[in-house]
Amino acid sequence: MRFVIASVIAAAIAFAAVRGIGLLALNPWTTPANAAPSSVQVQLAQATSDRVFLSPDDAQRGAKLGLLPSGVRSILKVQETLHHGDFQWDDADVPPGRLAIRVDVDRQLVSVFRAGHEIGTAVVLYGTDQKATPLGHFPIKAKLPDYHSRTYDAPMPFSLWLTDSGVAVHGSSVRNGRATNGCVGVPIEFARLLFEAANVGDVVEIVASRHLPG
Repeated sequence: MRFVIASVIAAAIAFAAVRGIGLLALNPWTTPANAAPSSVQVQLAQATSDRVFLSPDDAQRGAKLGLLPSGVRSILKVQETLHHGDFQWDDADVPPGRLAIRVDVDRQLVSVFRAGHEIGTAVVLYGTDQKATPLGHFPIKAKLPDYHSRTYDAPMPFSLWLTDSGVAVHGSSVRNGRATNGCVGVPIEFARLLFEAANVGDVVEIVASRHLPG
């Protein structure tokens, strides 16, 4: 996918357009999960080969649209539409800082930010129907690298525990048509990277973006 310098298009729109799983029709460049757009027009404050730097106005617009948390300074430049099992991780040259992890169940995406810069993103699984993934802000309570669920007799590698009722972010086989029992399932290698980067107390924000004001 090419990024073309244009005017008056927020960089946050590009964030939605290039991460094609479960996107809403917010703009002409938003595409279905199985269709990669030929190009995305976006106004950039600055660009590198692997990162898009946002202007303060773009960051504010992205937050208002529910596409980004507040205070984001840059996002990863994902070259192709992400599909189930895909992820990207790049923390090169990103300064140290506390992690902010944002899960959007409507867009089926997790984004990991450090010091205002996105360092990882992946397609996720989440709970539906009677075992929906809860929404809200959840400080990480505990980290367990090799947990195995006794309730569901299932491995949950690299678990980051969010609630006392058993909701966690953990490694999973992320495939189309699958769901969790309320947890957030991420690709196993992504889970390992996130597990190494995250600390107890870091906050995981889980949102349903189509219901956010904006």
